[in-house]
Amino acid sequence: MILGFSEDFTSNVVLDSELTSIPSSGLYVNSGVHPSINIGNLLDFLPKVDFTFETWDSEKTYNSFAISRKRTDIVSFNGKIYQSIQGTNLNHLPDEEDSEYWIETNLDSLRLKTFLEQVKDKVYSDLSLTKRLVNNQYFYDNRNVTEKLLPNDYAAWVLEPKGSDYVTIRVNQMSIQKSGTTPVNLYVVNQGELLDTITLTPSNGKVVFEDTDITFSGKGTFMLAIDSQEVYVGNATVNPLKFNGFVAYTANGIGDAPETADYTYNTYGNGLGLNVSVYLDANVYINNNLDALGNYVRAVFEYMVFQVFYHNSNNRSNRNQRIQMDDQTLLAELKDMQHETIVRKYHREKKRAIEVMERTFDTKLNDHEGLRIKVGSV
Repeated sequence: MILGFSEDFTSNVVLDSELTSIPSSGLYVNSGVHPSINIGNLLDFLPKVDFTFETWDSEKTYNSFAISRKRTDIVSFNGKIYQSIQGTNLNHLPDEEDSEYWIETNLDSLRLKTFLEQVKDKVYSDLSLTKRLVNNQYFYDNRNVTEKLLPNDYAAWVLEPKGSDYVTIRVNQMSIQKSGTTPVNLYVVNQGELLDTITLTPSNGKVVFEDTDITFSGKGTFMLAIDSQEVYVGNATVNPLKFNGFVAYTANGIGDAPETADYTYNTYGNGLGLNVSVYLDANVYINNNLDALGNYVRAVFEYMVFQVFYHNSNNRSNRNQRIQMDDQTLLAELKDMQHETIVRKYHREKKRAIEVMERTFDTKLNDHEGLRIKVGSV
């Protein structure tokens, strides 16, 4: 697990192995925080509901609960609760020793995990890393077009994310400027593998877009290739670096198949038009760099825990007995920016996290221009 809890012996609850094992980020969120934040206090303020889970079914395929966040990926078996930790989990007994597919868990562990997911969600939101549209771009050229025979065996558009771990490209529509209306095969290629083949129908030389809905993300370049043939092209050139979130250029290939052809890159048109959307989805980025953002993640955790203490929306306990703070003291921790409070630490670490991201993250994908931290007090 990316985040975890260190045992603090403030509760009789035995946390499951995923929570208490050394987290992949090396970050225990309850270590080095405000002394009022401990497992016992947090569990006393989080909602407590008696859930029931479906009995394990040997014919049902389960997914990883950490990814799906669905209750259906948690089962009961022989009077115990088990959490699926793998996708495509089919017909694996939950109580197998050293299971690669299940871990035994309990309701309190699940409540803490759900809260940690809320902390991660706030980190994504604060750093503007939630899934969002980065760019939408049309590529086509219908100025001074002439009919030309494309060289070599294949012609392609090459698209490459500017951040293969956190950028998704979707080709919404495509067109081909070619005489006649005979359909043309389009090959989707990545790293020497043919991913898909679709057809494009020309409109006798006109730029007419048709829906394609091709989506890809990950490592390497992605090619949208056709067999070389006569198409209408103009004299415009492509600037591969002008696009936010991705690089785009054209190529021609020699070979027996589009996925194994030897391609030469260029910047002139090939008759293909594209409508491309680019999305930021930074889950992998955050997971890869969570240790570098550890102080900020912990500050978010502290801030959210104190919000739980202050609002006590679940009416879970006598707050004064549990944490010995009155409303004004709790409010000061959440509002006072003049002293070393929870909220001041939160905003300070948020500013530092943004500065780190500006050095490591493509600024065209994540623009924090105009973001200012204003200091105030209650």
